[in-house]
Amino acid sequence: MFKRIILIIFLIFFSNNLLSYNYEFDSDNTSIDLKFEGEQISEIKFDFLNNNQNNFGIIKFNKEEIDITLNTNMISFEEFKKYFPKPQNNQKLNKKINFTWDIGELIISDNYSLFSNKLEFTYDKGFEALTFFDSKKDFELSILPNMDGDKQIYISSRNAGQFFYAQKISKDMLGGVLIGKGTFRKFDDYDLTIRVKDFSIDKEAKFYNLILTSRLLDVFSLLQNKQDQFNYLEIPVQKKGKIFNIDHAMMLGGTVAFSFKGEAIPSQKTAKINGTYGPLYLFEKNFSEVPFLKELFGKNVEESLLAADFKVVKNDNKTDFIFNPLSILTPGKTRNFFDIWE
Repeated sequence: MFKRIILIIFLIFFSNNLLSYNYEFDSDNTSIDLKFEGEQISEIKFDFLNNNQNNFGIIKFNKEEIDITLNTNMISFEEFKKYFPKPQNNQKLNKKINFTWDIGELIISDNYSLFSNKLEFTYDKGFEALTFFDSKKDFELSILPNMDGDKQIYISSRNAGQFFYAQKISKDMLGGVLIGKGTFRKFDDYDLTIRVKDFSIDKEAKFYNLILTSRLLDVFSLLQNKQDQFNYLEIPVQKKGKIFNIDHAMMLGGTVAFSFKGEAIPSQKTAKINGTYGPLYLFEKNFSEVPFLKELFGKNVEESLLAADFKVVKNDNKTDFIFNPLSILTPGKTRNFFDIWE
């Protein structure tokens, strides 16, 4: 799609030097209309059809600003990511840019789409602000200025599983409500804490047996046959360049808690996660003020006497899940001590 937009931009600069009159181009699937005021382009309209995808746009050149409006009837999320604007600082550009993209249907997966979507961003010698939302507010993203100079990033989704699927983080989460907040510096430099409530794990997931094993002592979930359901997930993420660092994330389900940390490089299809888990949440919640039980079960999952270790290693399309059953015999506080020497 945007190859044609690049062609339009080429025509803008080429025509700006040679033409001072209106220009029109029409073919079976493409039309371009350039308007001039004096020797300067004042407006460009373009319309092109590609595999049932219709794209219509208007670029207006004002004295101090450039207004760009694009309308697409439908687009897959993979294609949308390719063309998602990530503007960087450009001191040579002396006009403010206001960009609006209306999308009729954004296809996330075979079973899920967002409808009547609007993407807006503002650029003024550097990226200023961005918002994205659909008509039902099933998904929202905003990056807005803060008083301290950095920008605040905010994300919300009523279907966390589809959000993780779209971002190629995981295809095994089902449902859940997601909220994310953090500090944005650049598109490859930000901190974000993601929180998800009330979700489940696909029973076809490769690590589903690990989930079942971890919840053998979770009596309440066993009685209700809800070992695949979880109450809460919290993931603090820091992105630097191509690397995503995860620090002290946790996942709670019934009386079981997971804690993990590691790093992922999606562009290289690699990830390494180290974690511990144990039947802790119910005890922390109900007996946190009882001294003996507090020490026995730990202040958090990493310090519990009952926590066991696991690792997740991804390399290209192969993902290994490693569980160390003997680690349950090693107190968490002792394991933390040995971690220093790794």
